[in-house]
Amino acid sequence: MVSGDRVTTKHYAYRLDHDTGFAPHVAAKVCTLCGCKSTTVEAWARPGSWVVGIGGNGTGKPDLLIYAMQVESNSTVAELRRRSPRLTGYLRRHGIKASARILMSKRFYYFGDHAIPLRSKQLQGLVIGGRGCRKVKDEDIAHLVAHLAARNYAPGIHGCPNNLQPQAPAQCGCSRIATKPRSSANCT
Repeated sequence: MVSGDRVTTKHYAYRLDHDTGFAPHVAAKVCTLCGCKSTTVEAWARPGSWVVGIGGNGTGKPDLLIYAMQVESNSTVAELRRRSPRLTGYLRRHGIKASARILMSKRFYYFGDHAIPLRSKQLQGLVIGGRGCRKVKDEDIAHLVAHLAARNYAPGIHGCPNNLQPQAPAQCGCSRIATKPRSSANCT
């Protein structure tokens, strides 16, 4: 969106039905989101946008911060596969089309089974009580980044997926299970 001569970046928060390691998917120093929010966040987010995933009841971590990522690129799977095949390998066995959008980030915080509470009044704008997603304000993101820095969290992987075991398809229709994060050998 252009406001005068200034481009404004939009940020989004959504409630995860589950946290299997598929969407978001973290591997080494990269977080991707593809195949679960294809008609909303994956279509809307642009480079510079922040996407915040809040735990739903199915994650075992309701209302806690599962992950946050600052989008570096929003390309198609085919485009990202040409640039970096290793980042899209996990999608092949799940029937994701080459034309699907995939968000990629190198600046992310993934907490998974170590999800953190967002108790501060300044962070409540990120917590979603029901299904869906919504835009969040620049101030909400600034408060989140400051909150994480004040607690000495560096970008990267801080936990493992909550729901690694196969389960019935969730409300989003996704029953995809990914492998554990490659740089997190303690995930079982």
